[in-house]
Amino acid sequence: MVAPDSDQALLHLKDLFSSIFPHDVSRLLFSTLVISFVVPILHFVHRDYSNFLALGPGGTPSNFFGYLRISYLRLFTLKDPLSPPPPTLSECPVNGFLLQLPKRPQPRPSVAGIAPHRQINQKPPAHLYQLLRIAFYSLISANSKLLRSGNSCFEKHGLALFLCLCPQCPDAKCHTELFHSGPTHMNRTCEDTGEICHLHPSDSSMHLTLHPSDAALVISKGWGERHPLAGCPVLGFGGRLLPEGFVMVYAPQQENQIGVLKDIVRAAGWWVGGVCLASASTGQGVSLRQIDG
Repeated sequence: MVAPDSDQALLHLKDLFSSIFPHDVSRLLFSTLVISFVVPILHFVHRDYSNFLALGPGGTPSNFFGYLRISYLRLFTLKDPLSPPPPTLSECPVNGFLLQLPKRPQPRPSVAGIAPHRQINQKPPAHLYQLLRIAFYSLISANSKLLRSGNSCFEKHGLALFLCLCPQCPDAKCHTELFHSGPTHMNRTCEDTGEICHLHPSDSSMHLTLHPSDAALVISKGWGERHPLAGCPVLGFGGRLLPEGFVMVYAPQQENQIGVLKDIVRAAGWWVGGVCLASASTGQGVSLRQIDG
């Protein structure tokens, strides 16, 4: 479906005025209303809808119904996506996974949208995106009893990493001895699937869920920002759509940044599943068939 036809909408409005007011009065009122309100509103909606489509596919249908849904969700977004998620007294464990991160040397990219939520500049060359995919698969290779790949539950497409928990991965063997038994066993993400993170091919950014302390560190060092709906209750959607620590990590700009992003993904695995993922050398045990598939 496309945006409503502005000419047809104006004709309907003109007919309505003609049926209510005398001809001369209706013409004057109609012209004043169109010039003052209707034309600017239609222009804004057309431009805003075009910007929504330009972000590409995401978790929301790329049509006018999807645009209306996103327009409603804007009412509930964070005031500042650079604000860290609030810690709670019941957080267990109190401290996060990451001890430190280097400062990201580039300024923050411009980010737009809700679903999809994407970078609109600082998009890296194709070879860096391929290296990032290799890094994802190297984590799977180094943690084959814990991780699997699949299509993102959040986005409904795109490469994602999942924990191989028995209920969500029936074809995998159960390795319960690899998981902590305490309250950090599982912090739910999308439909309790154990999704750790997913990668966006359009801009090479990714989304993942982090411990509040790790999310704060990632934000303060310039590597990412919270999703606009992270932790926000949405009226009519049964509460929060996304966890408090749901973060966008910006696309790498240099090859030496891939290792930093892998450590952030490992932090997400620790928070979502309570597991310490091994970090293999980039590309270890990964075939081109795996990457292309």
